[in-house]
Amino acid sequence: MNKYLLFFIIGSIIAGISVSCSQSPATVTTKEPDYRRIGDSIIKATFDTLRHTLGASIQRDGVEGAVQFCNVNAYPITATLASENILIRRVANRYRNPQNAPDSTDAVQWNVFATAKAAGDSLQPAIVRENDRVHYYKPIILQANCTVCHGTNGKDISPAVASTIDSLYPNDNAKDFAVGDLRGMWKISFLQANH
Repeated sequence: MNKYLLFFIIGSIIAGISVSCSQSPATVTTKEPDYRRIGDSIIKATFDTLRHTLGASIQRDGVEGAVQFCNVNAYPITATLASENILIRRVANRYRNPQNAPDSTDAVQWNVFATAKAAGDSLQPAIVRENDRVHYYKPIILQANCTVCHGTNGKDISPAVASTIDSLYPNDNAKDFAVGDLRGMWKISFLQANH
């Protein structure tokens, strides 16, 4: 299924380029890809894959096993729909894995989301342009089923799960979240074709 979505996304971009190329030089207009639509499609497919594989791991091995599964498999699963021109990351200010730490551009967008959340405003996805890249950011809000790994020790997180998290992520900062908190953000980076 993921392979077909990737072909659809690439096909849509190529179709847009083909239409532009078939027009006469006087009428050629460069139509920018719909980064939001493409980003949402990639996020949905990636999140669905992560959710289903993690759910299967919990059923098979319990939450402790799922933490170990995530430690090994979350990055390869997240990268499934990535390509030479599209990068997929999950970024968080309070991260579990240091690879999810925000860079300077991410930190600016994180502050926008965090400020809106603190003010009670709705969080809107954002498109940020940086050099030869276009970044699409979408907030990740903590859901109830995520508290077993990202909630509070002793309340949401069992001692055995907390021990597993601490052994795999000794510098973990991704606990003590409540349902509805801003947990992180998706970052889909597109390399612009004209660069």
